[in-house]
Order: sequence, then C-alpha cells, then structure tokens
Amino acid sequence: MNTPLAMLRKRRRTVLPGVAIVLTAALALSACGGSDDDTSAGGLTKVNVRTDVFFTGSVLPLIAGVDQGIYKKHGLDVTLNAGKGSTTTLQTVANGSDDIGYADGSALVQAAGKGVPVQMVAGMVQRSPLAIFTRSDSGIRTAKDLAGKTAGFTAGSAAETVFPAFAKASGLDPDSVKLNKVDVPTRDSLFVQGKTQFTFGLLNVTEPNMKVKCNCDLSVLSYADAGLDVLSSGIVTSDKYAKEHPETVKKFLAATAEAVQAANSNTDAAVESFFKFVKTSTLSKPVVKQQWEASAKLLTTDRTKDQPFGCTSEQDWNSTIKVMEQYGGVAGGKLKPADVASNKFLTGCTDTLGNA
Repeated sequence: MNTPLAMLRKRRRTVLPGVAIVLTAALALSACGGSDDDTSAGGLTKVNVRTDVFFTGSVLPLIAGVDQGIYKKHGLDVTLNAGKGSTTTLQTVANGSDDIGYADGSALVQAAGKGVPVQMVAGMVQRSPLAIFTRSDSGIRTAKDLAGKTAGFTAGSAAETVFPAFAKASGLDPDSVKLNKVDVPTRDSLFVQGKTQFTFGLLNVTEPNMKVKCNCDLSVLSYADAGLDVLSSGIVTSDKYAKEHPETVKKFLAATAEAVQAANSNTDAAVESFFKFVKTSTLSKPVVKQQWEASAKLLTTDRTKDQPFGCTSEQDWNSTIKVMEQYGGVAGGKLKPADVASNKFLTGCTDTLGNA
C-alpha cells in the first residue's frame, strides 16, 4: 500500500487526469473563414475529438452534437472517441493524434507545468465535482473519519491527485488513509463489493452511477465544500492546432454551445442520441440523464455565471494553478492563466485571461 504523498513523490510524468447559454453569441463564432484544414468528401472539415474517459452523461452534448448533426451544420465532420483519462487525452492532443479533447483543468495545469503545449479554449463542466463517497451507514461523517480507512487510488485521476489538498483543508493527515493503486473500474468495483470503505470520484458522474451499482445510500465529502477552488473540465487543444486552425476551433465551440443548449432543452432526445452513438454501455438511460442534469448545474462558477458558454475566469485559473503548485508538482510562479487557457475563440467573454 502507498500513501498519497508517497505516490505524488514517485510520479514523474503523470498528468492529471442553471447556466445561461448565449446562443446568439455562440452562433457568431461559426462565421466562416479561410482554413487549410483537411476536408471530407462532403466538404466538411475533419476534426478528431477525444473525451477524458469512457462515454458518460457528462459529455452528452458532444455525443448529441455528432448524432443530431449539429457539428455538420457548422461545417465539421467530427470523429468522437472515448479516452482513457485526462492524462492520455492531453498527450494525444499535444502530439497531434487528436485535434481537440475534453479534459480536466487541474490535469491541464500539471501538463503545462511540464511543458506540454496545451490550452483550454472553453470551460464546460467548470465548477469542481471532485468528491469522496462513502456508504451512509459507514459511520464516516467528516474527512477526519477517513483515518485508518481504505480506498482504491487511481494515479493521475483528478480527485486522487488533489486529495492531499482536500485532506489538509479538512484537518486529515493524508498518510493516515490506506490506498491501493488500481484503475478506475477496479477502484469503483472494490467499493461496490464492500472491500474498501470509501472511493474517489465526481459528483456529476460517479454519484448517479454508484447509487445504482452499490444499491446503497451514499454520503458525500465534497472538495468544493472544503474550500478547494479548482476548475474542472473543458475543451482543450494544442497550441499548434489553435494557431494553425483558429476558424475550426471557433466553429467547434459554436457548435458545442448549440449542442449544450440542445441537451438542456431536450435531455431525453440527447440521451436517445447517446445510446444510438454508444453501441455498448454499462450505463442506463436514467443514469446518463442524471449525469448530464448534474453536470448542467456545474457549467459555470460564481465568477462566470453571467458569461456566455465556455468563458473561463482568470481568478479561477489563478486558484487552480495555486493548488497545483502546492500539491501537483507545478513549479511556483511558472504558469499564469494565459499560459493554460484562452477565451479568444469565444464571443462575449469579459475576461481576457491576460491574452489581450
């Protein structure tokens, strides 16, 4: 067994893994411009997109956007593939294997700190859903009650990487818990089988699915409630792709804004699209719907709640960078918000992130 602090020291190259949608502003992004992007037989621009993990309700708009032809309407031929964690997605986007990705903000900061040339061009699920889950009958009521308890630990997962910060903020010695290094499916399976006393995850993805799998009542220890102010997930691309294909990035974000609105206005239709696109899934329709409904409540932070879709805040990025400097191995003072994010591919954002 390893402690979280020990794991953080051992990892060298690990990278972490109502909103008001202003549709008119989003549609303005789709204005055509010159581009030398690869095109399909139908004259559409080809775009390879990879999510952070296997398909869940948190990326429902991306899937609905493909199935319902929203991306095609904006001139894009999108190939959407499932990822194996934000770590992998950021790497494939950085090396050009994928054009655009959906990845965790903390993971992106850690990657940028190691010189990976990636940036977030739109926030999607911005408010942090990071959390720890326990059974309601476990007797665990506060973070301090986790001392001596066991959980699965997935290296590179956002919740696990930020755990030392959560522990410190909650008055828990992070070395007092027992962690077994496993992948995400095994981590969740161990908890369902009662072999671990708590598990890590996301409020918008893990909680709806876990309630069904374990057939139990869950208690939640939210990182946000502990005062950890970090950004969650969004649309990412490489610095190279953003520079060479700015119009494609703008069109993709405009289409995604429209897809988010479609998922919000008719979630049932979006869920039907999910199961047309995802041929096999361990998730049920009710779980996918719940995952998106939970995600939709996290699309903005307090600082961006009055902004158009995708706009992120310099203050939110400063807070995220600070946490990753303390606990994610990012060198102090190395990064500023403009190094990891940009709002310039969006219309109507009031925060320039220092890019002006």
